[in-house]
Amino acid sequence: FLFLALILMSTINFGHAQNSDEDKNAIVEVRQTAMQAMWTRLDRLSTLIAQPGDIVTSSDGSAIIVGSENKTEPTEYYTLIHGKEPSQDALEIYNLLSQVENFWPNNTSIHHVQYTNAEQLVWLIPEAFKRYYTDSVIASENLNKSFDSKNYENIRRSVCMLALSCGRCHGAFRKVKFDNLR
Repeated sequence: FLFLALILMSTINFGHAQNSDEDKNAIVEVRQTAMQAMWTRLDRLSTLIAQPGDIVTSSDGSAIIVGSENKTEPTEYYTLIHGKEPSQDALEIYNLLSQVENFWPNNTSIHHVQYTNAEQLVWLIPEAFKRYYTDSVIASENLNKSFDSKNYENIRRSVCMLALSCGRCHGAFRKVKFDNLR
């Protein structure tokens, strides 16, 4: 997902986006792809908040029960289940948030493009949208800093705060439809 978003971003000509329906639709496609990529990573990061006895499932469908008897750290479970370091997913979320921060220009609302999941409120109250988005960026920064501390309670709290900030923004500014509820 990350590479697709980067490739698409490099093909968009923002200077001419006001005149080209193709460019406007490409902007929407990039932001949707980036958001999906962030969701995938945040979903994996939820492994870090699993409690003893919880069953955690990897993307390939295999499952592991978080044990209560051993001293395995949450990041070790993460790496075992997902085959990568959680800090890598956290950094990728931050990078994606930063890369698509300005991908909500006025000409990409539902009135200008074929399809978007973004609510009209993004463009009606842009200051509020910007604040919610900034909260997600800050939560992502804090998550990345928490990995440096190796304090697992800070890491867990930071994962929860990022999920909360993303959820707040989506709750206010994303169309909720039956097929995208999870």
